[in-house]
Amino acid sequence: MTGPDRYRRLFGEVALEQGVVNSDQLYQALTVQERLRNDGKPVPLLGQILVELGHLTPEQLQELIEFIYPVEQDDDDEEMPMGQELAGSEES
Repeated sequence: MTGPDRYRRLFGEVALEQGVVNSDQLYQALTVQERLRNDGKPVPLLGQILVELGHLTPEQLQELIEFIYPVEQDDDDEEMPMGQELAGSEES
């Protein structure tokens, strides 16, 4: 799947397809979301709930996000360690 349609896929659907969660784990996380929504409380993103429940590691969550929303870099862009790009922009 390419183009804009690839971004319409649900996070839980992709997590199941990639085999990082099973249907019971996904159902449990969706149930937590529904319960919070019904109670009028803030509802975390599904990936955050899966991490909090111990069904995903933070690294797996990051990999899924990068899989669903890949970041394309220009060939002339050099990768900088996180935070480096802002280091020179701060004034004292």
